[in-house]
Amino acid sequence: MVNSPAQRAGKQQSAGARAEQLVSELLRAAGWHVRQTARSRSDRSVVLIARHGDVAYVMEVKAASEGRSDRLVPLWSQAWLQAVRAAGEGLRPLAIVVAPRIPLRVAEQVLAFAGEHAPGAAAGVVDFTGLRAFRGEFLDELSGGSEHKPAALRAVSSHSANIFSDLNQWMLKVLLAPELPEGMLSAPRGRYRNASQLARAAEVSVMSASRFVRQLQREGFLHESSAYLELVRREELFRRWHTWTARGVREAGFRFVLPGDRRRALGSAVQTADGCLALFAAADALGIGFVRGVPPHVYVRQLLPRAQPVWKDLVPAEHGESPDVIVRAASAPNSVFRGAVVRESVRVCDVVQVWLDVSGHPSRGSEQADLIRREILEPVIRERGG
Repeated sequence: MVNSPAQRAGKQQSAGARAEQLVSELLRAAGWHVRQTARSRSDRSVVLIARHGDVAYVMEVKAASEGRSDRLVPLWSQAWLQAVRAAGEGLRPLAIVVAPRIPLRVAEQVLAFAGEHAPGAAAGVVDFTGLRAFRGEFLDELSGGSEHKPAALRAVSSHSANIFSDLNQWMLKVLLAPELPEGMLSAPRGRYRNASQLARAAEVSVMSASRFVRQLQREGFLHESSAYLELVRREELFRRWHTWTARGVREAGFRFVLPGDRRRALGSAVQTADGCLALFAAADALGIGFVRGVPPHVYVRQLLPRAQPVWKDLVPAEHGESPDVIVRAASAPNSVFRGAVVRESVRVCDVVQVWLDVSGHPSRGSEQADLIRREILEPVIRERGG
């Protein structure tokens, strides 16, 4: 018997409700506060709002009947566009796709698509057998889970690329901080015997730190006999770190509204947009820059220029115009903003972040990276026994 359109719509609605319930329960179990709210007075449908401390996401959850990439990728794209449209002041968009069972490789394909076509986008892939794969600020901790969950779920957290998730990059910086000069990285400057001590210092969950330490051990990046968590094989670690962060970024050019002191205007724009000086401008602020003629770059947590009233000092550069500032979305906001330092009342990317970002830049980026390595990072990257 062929189902009527009304019956099919009812089943889709039911699948969507089950998917939203699954995601809500997952987030609540991780300590998030989740509530429903109407889209508008004229729209009877609802969206989910998830809050954890100062972080708040507006979520679009889409359900699929099959966990195939040709179904989930376009469904995630639709969810992302709707989440961006629904996001208001103080809310970040999060798109999640759910299916009865999703193979690990498909989950990775969805997240890879999100990273390539919407850098910095918060994304989630969830199924009813236990798979949870997330990317985004404070969302990495939702990936993985207890040992009672399927092997595919555990594999998500052990996949080599995931060693450079947002929180993992931040914890790498925490481990490296004692070896860097003062004022080049904002992070605790201690030594840690285990994941619990690292978690307290980095202000992350013990689960996240434990998973990170296990990943480092599996990849051979931790000293096997040291009493402390000590990184080894650093040349390879930094090479892979750079490769991971060299993926496409989302950025846009802007011009200052008013002419005048551009340095002061740039500082004002960074502060009002809750941003962070990046790349060559950050290198200059740290006292290790020499490249001239490149517009200053500014990291922000979210690149939604026309919905950002705080960017009162900037207007989008028209096609063919030379931008005064290039604003880019931070794909690893925890790593970027927690590690940032303050110079002359302006937040500035740390020296490791600057090295990662400039290395592949076409405007003498490799030369700037070589200088940073010679003057600052060589003792940190140099090979050590392990």
